[in-house]
Amino acid sequence: MNIPHLLTAPMHIPFRIIPVSAFVFMVAMAASPTLADDAKAKDHQSLDQAVDALLKEQGPGVKVGLWVGPAEGEAWYQRNATDVLPTASSIKAFYLVVFYERFKDQLDQPVPGAAKILNDDNHPAISHFNEQQRADIRRELTTASVRQVGKIMIDSAVTSNAVYNAAANLVTAVLGGPEALTEAIHRLDPAFKTVMARRYMLRERTPGDNDATAAAFAALYQRLATGKLAGIDQATLAAVRKTLFSEKDAQRGTRYSKGGLLKSDPLTRVNAGWWDTPQGSFVYVVMTAKPIPANPGPNDTIEVLSATTTDLTRLLVEAARARPK
Repeated sequence: MNIPHLLTAPMHIPFRIIPVSAFVFMVAMAASPTLADDAKAKDHQSLDQAVDALLKEQGPGVKVGLWVGPAEGEAWYQRNATDVLPTASSIKAFYLVVFYERFKDQLDQPVPGAAKILNDDNHPAISHFNEQQRADIRRELTTASVRQVGKIMIDSAVTSNAVYNAAANLVTAVLGGPEALTEAIHRLDPAFKTVMARRYMLRERTPGDNDATAAAFAALYQRLATGKLAGIDQATLAAVRKTLFSEKDAQRGTRYSKGGLLKSDPLTRVNAGWWDTPQGSFVYVVMTAKPIPANPGPNDTIEVLSATTTDLTRLLVEAARARPK
């Protein structure tokens, strides 16, 4: 199903018919306060059935991590939220917080040390890009400000895929490399302990991938939604929020998010963020991953996994919106 306002990376997804059990759940949640109250009382059972129906459409082998809940407090619904899954580019939201905090007094100045990193063809941040891509990366990033690099790293629509990912690699490098960045993320909050940055973007995913849990993403977006992340001042949090801004709608509210997508093995798709609505704020996380089998079938594609991820996101978001306030 193509639902543009829920997607976090542009791509064409073929229209899909949502399974009847999932559709009925969404209609019931939105239809009346009585049905919504009943669904709330049984939301794990009801949502589990709807999630199962969507995963059945995807086929065997898919792994998911799901979380939806308020900006403060426990999840309204979660599934496999403590399972470690690949993040693709969604991990960049954690990078952004560390990056802006490290250079909070230099947000509108060039990234310190950028030229040295980007002009070194052997640096792991850029050595895997071709000559033309490296030229583009140097042109767009060498003199870009901290804030500009943060925006390029987060928003895939503003530049090429190579520059978009190289921006994250520049951030990783100036923060000391993947291991040092991981340690910095862990120092932000104990809830982020499962977040692991093990490689530069677009490098081989073995022997170690970038991964995290849905619970860690939920904790991050709860902190950002409430403006309560220990040790990070309000001006820096405001800059992070502005960079993560995705859309604003008079009825639905304002969405902040960072997603991710990888077509390599395992196929990976993530939608995560939070909505500020007139009725309050809520956080959603949908992580999916699927190993590519030796003999891929029609469902073993990033397009199908993305469609499933979008359907799951819609399910959780609509369930959150339908909760009695």
